[in-house]
Amino acid sequence: MTLTTQFITMLSMLAGGIYVGAAIDTFERLFSQRNKKSWLEVFRQLFFWLFQAAFIFYILYLANYGELRIYVFVALICGFAAYHALFQGIYLKALELWIKIVTAIVKGVKTAIYRLIIWPIRMLIVILISLLFGVYKILYKGIFIVLLVGFYPIKFVFLIIWRLLPKNLKKNLRQAAGFWVKIKNTMKNWKKIFPKK
Repeated sequence: MTLTTQFITMLSMLAGGIYVGAAIDTFERLFSQRNKKSWLEVFRQLFFWLFQAAFIFYILYLANYGELRIYVFVALICGFAAYHALFQGIYLKALELWIKIVTAIVKGVKTAIYRLIIWPIRMLIVILISLLFGVYKILYKGIFIVLLVGFYPIKFVFLIIWRLLPKNLKKNLRQAAGFWVKIKNTMKNWKKIFPKK
């Protein structure tokens, strides 16, 4: 391994140590309210550290084709320490600023979606339901009026026919109607005496 490759490797690992420090702070900030005793936390931590290891190894592979030396680990630790000593305060302030900006953007997008899409659709549905109820009421009243108006001529015709009928036939029809009413009342009484089990 040439001196140039060793130098590039050391610089890459220093940058990798700084990156790991920033990644840990970002992870802790984004998932600060997590339940640390849950199984989800175990998988989250495992995935996080596997990703960091894979990323650092990828940088090492680009620098020296993945050859591990003692100075690689020393450079990583030095980069991590440099991050905590020099860059952590600046990075955390920048991170908080970015979180506020992203949160404001997300809230703005949610508000815009609600006001431009969800609220108009909801109002349109309410208006359509109101119109359908209005049409239903109009049709119901219209049909009722039509039936009422149509019933009067039929009733009038039946009254004329009834008046033209002979008295004996009227008497027989009334007796027959009374007979059917008696049968109906008798059946109702039987249902009360012998209820269905």
